Amino acid sequence: MSDDRGFPADGEEFGLSYWLDVGDVIVEVSPGWEDFAQENGGDGIEAKKVLGRNLLSFVHGDVTRMYVRSLVQSARMLRRPICRTYRCDSPDMRRFMEMRLTLENSGLLRWEHRTLRTEPLSRRIEFAVGSAGRSRRIVVRCSICNRLKASGGWCEPDRYEAPLPAVEATVPVIYGVCPDCLGGRSTISASG
Repeated sequence: MSDDRGFPADGEEFGLSYWLDVGDVIVEVSPGWEDFAQENGGDGIEAKKVLGRNLLSFVHGDVTRMYVRSLVQSARMLRRPICRTYRCDSPDMRRFMEMRLTLENSGLLRWEHRTLRTEPLSRRIEFAVGSAGRSRRIVVRCSICNRLKASGGWCEPDRYEAPLPAVEATVPVIYGVCPDCLGGRSTISASG
């Protein structure tokens, strides 16, 4: 069973998976991939558009790319599963997730994802990757915990006071990794 965005229901086993070859090229996706892509407005993430492409072509921000590379290298070098929690929010829901990277006997690296729990955001907020016009400020968003860098530190997305006109519905972001997540002190927990 899955939630309204195609992720496994809270506490379910890993449901969404993909496999990487030694060059970090996506060579296989799990059977539910197409449904997940469609349910999440998947322009660009349908199986035919991800197979044969390097994983890092889907990762935004230099710090985030370094983080992903270190996870992949650790799983391959240590030859044991690597598990990490992260957030994959929708515009109105916090989704607390877990990923597991496992090096298989075939040499392929299996990357799996599952939902640990969800909770509503206090207000709807959308983000767009890219450059901002001269009148808009780009905000740094942590790729792991989804918090935003504000003048007073890092805060939850729905608590961010955007310096944008009230009619603006989308906050322009670049992706990075906050000091807590980079240092292994993630603010994400499996329980509420």
